[in-house]
Amino acid sequence: MKTTQALKTRIAPTPSGFLHLGNALSFAITWALARQQQGLVALRIDDLDNARFRPEYLQDIFDTLDFMGLDYDEGPRNPQDFRENYSQLLRLPAYQAQLDKLVQQGMVYACPCSRSQISALSPQGLYPLTCRDEQLPLDTPHAAWRVRIPEGTVVAFRDQLLGNCTVALALEMPDFVVRRKDGIPAYQIASIVDDLAMGVNLIVRGEDLMLSTAAQLFLAQHTGATAFTEAQFVHHPLIVSEGNKLSKSHDALSLTEMRKAGLTTKQLWQKLAELLGWQDAGITDAQSFLKRFELNDLPRHFAQV
Repeated sequence: MKTTQALKTRIAPTPSGFLHLGNALSFAITWALARQQQGLVALRIDDLDNARFRPEYLQDIFDTLDFMGLDYDEGPRNPQDFRENYSQLLRLPAYQAQLDKLVQQGMVYACPCSRSQISALSPQGLYPLTCRDEQLPLDTPHAAWRVRIPEGTVVAFRDQLLGNCTVALALEMPDFVVRRKDGIPAYQIASIVDDLAMGVNLIVRGEDLMLSTAAQLFLAQHTGATAFTEAQFVHHPLIVSEGNKLSKSHDALSLTEMRKAGLTTKQLWQKLAELLGWQDAGITDAQSFLKRFELNDLPRHFAQV
């Protein structure tokens, strides 16, 4: 008798800045989707971006989840637990093993190009395939590793919110980096390896990460990671401020600054409800948000802040 695999998703912030309203809304959507279907929620903190890592940003993740009243079933309980048992730096061998699969297929090449060199040739910042045929050794000093994306590559997948999606990967993200110049595996590799290891089968992201989904599906298809290619995806709209998506550089809109200014948990949930157009639903906490939540009722565009 075949059993249906339990739904499992993850909240996956990066400790590279203080979290903002957009992060809170993404956390809420992810959590509600899982809890509505009796699924599991894991906390995964992506800390490979060590240049921007700060201890206070790590603490802010735990403070925010606690402030929102969002529980999770797996993952670190505090910063010390994270550093000792869950940091991505502890999983570097697993990421390298995934990279090795690409190397063995001849899909990876070395590229020492700087961002300024790339932008000089490509004003849009798209990599102009400069080193694809240079055949530089993979151990070339100060070189990143890029994966070959065959011309015309299009990645198609179904999104639970958006329906059928297609991404022209070769045009929009040509030969993206899979290992950084410092030898650390890039986000696309680490993310897929972590999702596979954790058994994640529902991935919730903002629409700005649609390209990342396509990149990771491409990697999964070429490394036999069928569990990832069979995962469900939800790409939700973004909160915008003055026409731009919220980022961690919007300090005045960070949750930590809003809390310092007196924001209560109830007010935060009311603000999230307002952004969704659900202000008449009496949402004041995580449980009332869960009671009202319907994926298909998410607006195609959130209100501006």
